[in-house]
Amino acid sequence: MQKTDSRRVSSYGNKGKLTTLQLTTMALLLAFRIMLAYIPAFRVGEIAQIGVGFIGTAISSAIIGPWWAIVLSMANDIITALLNGYSFFFGYTFSAGLAGFIYGWFLWRKEHNWKNILMAVVLVTFIVNLGFGSLWIKMMQGKAWAAFMPIRIAKNAVSLPLNTIILVLILKLPVMDRLIKKFQF
Repeated sequence: MQKTDSRRVSSYGNKGKLTTLQLTTMALLLAFRIMLAYIPAFRVGEIAQIGVGFIGTAISSAIIGPWWAIVLSMANDIITALLNGYSFFFGYTFSAGLAGFIYGWFLWRKEHNWKNILMAVVLVTFIVNLGFGSLWIKMMQGKAWAAFMPIRIAKNAVSLPLNTIILVLILKLPVMDRLIKKFQF
């Protein structure tokens, strides 16, 4: 009979119920992500910005998995919008959940190598940032595609390799690897 570590049993197999440790871990990850929202982003015009929120999304998704990452990412989006006085738009909340899912799909219980990290960043960049993010701008601001897409494409052309390198460096740190494995659902 094989003995299992109770911390490693997936919450998904437990009919969606979270243990106290998992709930506490999610609360701490949410607090970490909210704190990251207060690090100023580098603005590129009025349409694009380069920030550090992707780090929190990737780390939390690697720990809690794709399905809980949707919940945590959407909660983070709503809370940070309320705390910072941003107008709420569900499209951005949907995008946050989708980004959490993508990072979780490629980083949860998988090796944090260049391939997995690059695939996650590429999908988030093209589907979430350039795809849905641009659609939300078009819907909310009514600007012509030609007015904002060039700067968004340039920003994402810079952030894609930069985000990939940053995540590889962070996720390959021995202390980060131990932390993720210790608290991973």
